[in-house]
Amino acid sequence: MSEIIDAETTAKLIKHIRQDDHESPHFQATMINFVYSLHQSDGNLDDIPLDDDEREEILSGLPTDPEKELAFLD
Repeated sequence: MSEIIDAETTAKLIKHIRQDDHESPHFQATMINFVYSLHQSDGNLDDIPLDDDEREEILSGLPTDPEKELAFLD
């Protein structure tokens, strides 16, 4: 079982995403895959270093446009 997100929470999130009237079905599918990936994860997020300043910088810009996030993945 996932150490990040349990099966009940995963199912609730996926149900909510599917029921939401988001304008982009691609975004909905991406979010469902993300939630499912968290559920399947072994939970070793402690291996990712994160400074306090970095945490604030990342979270202060949310929520963000998924299209803008694509620039960070390239």
